Amino acid sequence: MTSGSGRTRWKRRHARAIVLIVALALLSTACGDTTEDTSAPATSEGGVETTEATGTPTTTVTEGGGTLRVVRVFSFDGWVLDEAASYASYATHASVMEPLLRFGADGSSIEAGLAEEWTYDPDALTITFQLQDGARFSNGDPVTAEDVAFSLGVWSAGVNFGLAFGAIAAVTGEGDEVVMELAYPDNTVMALLSSSVAGIMPKDFAGMTEDEFYNNPIGAGPFVVDEWSIGGRIVMTPNEFYHDPERPYVDELIIDVVANETERQILFEGDDAHIVEYLSPTVARQYDQSVVHVNDVHAVQHVGLNVLRPPFDDPLVRQAVAYALDYEAISAALDGYFNPPSGILPPNIANWAAPTKPYFRRDLDMARDLLAQSSADGGAQVEMIYQSGDAPLKLISLIVQANLAEIGIDVALTELEGVAFIDRAFSIDADMTPFSYGAVAPDMYDPLTWIMATGWLFSGYETDTLFEQFLGYAGAVTPEEQQAIIAEIQDGAIDHAAVIAVAVGSYLHAVDPALTGFDSAPWGLFYYDTIGLGG
Repeated sequence: MTSGSGRTRWKRRHARAIVLIVALALLSTACGDTTEDTSAPATSEGGVETTEATGTPTTTVTEGGGTLRVVRVFSFDGWVLDEAASYASYATHASVMEPLLRFGADGSSIEAGLAEEWTYDPDALTITFQLQDGARFSNGDPVTAEDVAFSLGVWSAGVNFGLAFGAIAAVTGEGDEVVMELAYPDNTVMALLSSSVAGIMPKDFAGMTEDEFYNNPIGAGPFVVDEWSIGGRIVMTPNEFYHDPERPYVDELIIDVVANETERQILFEGDDAHIVEYLSPTVARQYDQSVVHVNDVHAVQHVGLNVLRPPFDDPLVRQAVAYALDYEAISAALDGYFNPPSGILPPNIANWAAPTKPYFRRDLDMARDLLAQSSADGGAQVEMIYQSGDAPLKLISLIVQANLAEIGIDVALTELEGVAFIDRAFSIDADMTPFSYGAVAPDMYDPLTWIMATGWLFSGYETDTLFEQFLGYAGAVTPEEQQAIIAEIQDGAIDHAAVIAVAVGSYLHAVDPALTGFDSAPWGLFYYDTIGLGG
C-alpha cells in the first residue's frame, strides 16, 4: 500500500501470487512500544471443531437513522470483487456482497457473517456452515448452497485472487446448510473466507448478464447500492431483506472521494463528514487528537534494496545501510504515530511472532566498518524512487538520503507518479524502493503472500526459501508451530537485510466522537453497518 491509504493491491501482484498458490496446491496434494500481540485463535488437533458465532456485531445506538457520510482519498474500483485494488474497495464490497465470515477488530478472530456457525471436520476435510436464519439477497431471494457454489466458481475464476481458493474442491448442501469440501488441509481458508473477495453472489448473477450485475450488484449484505461511480460518490441504503433487522443503524451511507487533504479536513470539521478514512500521519496532528482513531500497531514502512545488481548484491553493503539509518528520526518525522521496528512483518494479526534477535538500530561506526569491508569501500551512487503525493515516503526518502551520505553512499531521489512508480517497483528497476504494507485478512498468511508476490518487497531477493516456509506455515497443526515459522522468517530478514523495516505504526482515521459502533481492525478496515450516528 501507499502510506495513509491502506495497502494497495496492484494487479501485477496478483499475477505473481497465483503462481505461488498453484504450487502450494500441487505440493500439498503430493506431500519500540509496539504493543505487538502474538495471540492466535485456537486450532483443533483432532475430532470435529464447531465454532459458534461470537455474537452479532453490536453497538449502543441511542438514536437510529440519519445519513452516515464518509470521505476518502482513493477511488473505488468497481464491483468486481477480484479487481479490488485498495482498502476503500474492500470495505465497500463487503457492505453489499457480504462473505460467509467477518474478521474481528482484534486482527486475529473470525466472526459471523452470512454464516452464524461453522464446523470443521479434519478427518473428512469438510467445513460445514449454518447460514443465518433468514439470510436473503436484496432482491428477496434466499441465500442457498447453490449461491455459495456459484460464488466459489466466480472467485476461483478471478485472474488476481482466484487460485487462492484452490483448497476448496466443492460446495454442497441444502436448506441453510453449506458444506465446503477441501482438497487438502489448509489452515488459511477461514481467514480467506472473511475477506471481501469472498463475497456471496446470487446464482447466475440473478438472471442478469455479468456486466449488468456489476453495474447493479445484488448481495446479501446490509446495504444496497443506490448510486455509484468510479472516483466519485457512492450512495447506499439498507437492504430490507438483511438477516439482522436491527442493522444497518443508518438510513443512508454516502461515500465521497475527495483528493484534497485540506478539503477533507474542512468537511470533517464542518460536520459535513463523519469519517475521514486513512489519514496520513503527516497531517493527522492537524486534527483534534480526540477524533483521531489510532489503530493497533500494524503498518510497516520499509525500504527494499535491489540485490540483483551492485552495490546491494553485497550483503555487507546492505547491512551497512541498515546500521546507518536513523530509525528514531524516521519515527519522529511521522509525528509519533510510528516507532522504530522490531521486525519486517506487520504485528497484531493471528500467529505473528517477533524475531529472536534484536532488530537494526543506528550505529554509524558499525555501518562504516561494514562498508569498508564491502565491495563498495570508498562509497557508491544509487537511485531511490518514491511515489509522488505520498508525504510519509518522501520524508523517509529524504532521511535515508541524509543518513547514507554520512557513510559515503550518494542517494539520488526520483519522484514518480503512481503508475510509473508501481511499474518500476514491481520491475525491481531502482536501487532503493520505499513502501508500506499491512494485511487484509486476520492471519499471517496474507502478508507472506504479499512479500512473495513483490519479490521480497521489491528487493529481488530469492523467495524459494520463504515459499518453503509458507508451505510449512499453511500445513502446521498448532499456533506454536506457525509462530515458530514466523519468527524464523523474521530472523532471516535480519540476516539477509534485503529489505529494511524503518518504522512500524498505526493506520489512522478521523472519526466523529458522536458515532457509536465504530471498530476497525489493525489494518484499518471496519464495517459500516455497525455504526450509528448517536444521540
